[in-house]
Amino acid sequence: MIQSFIEMITALTSNNSPVSFTNDDVRSRKANCNCGGWLQHTEGSPIYKILEGGLYEVSFNANVTSATAGTVALGLFQDGILIPGSTVIAEVATAGDYYNVSFDKLIKICCRGDATLTIQSVPNVTTGATLPGTPVVTEIPVLQNANFSIIKKA
Repeated sequence: MIQSFIEMITALTSNNSPVSFTNDDVRSRKANCNCGGWLQHTEGSPIYKILEGGLYEVSFNANVTSATAGTVALGLFQDGILIPGSTVIAEVATAGDYYNVSFDKLIKICCRGDATLTIQSVPNVTTGATLPGTPVVTEIPVLQNANFSIIKKA
């Protein structure tokens, strides 16, 4: 298991940037590649490299805003591809107003496989209350009090 966090206000550089988690506050021995574990991660890096197959529970939550009113979106990416069902969206009505976003997602890595996971901003989303929705270009996210965890379930 690993749990990483960002406490301070952190502005991403663009609306498709990864989130770099500054601290790992909980980390099991098995989540350390130096001990023959299943995970590689360096504090301050956005990259979480899972080294062995299995079923993983991935959780993320953060307070988000932007420097301008608009839509902010973040999601879980595996090997650079957005995982369906992991996008979280906040409609920032007034710049600087914070909104809480979160997701929990189970992912399966093939038994002889590996994967790179990142949390990053999503540049385009579809919003609205009716189908087919409205395509929207997102704003650059600002995060605070963000948490990210990965737990190996099986």
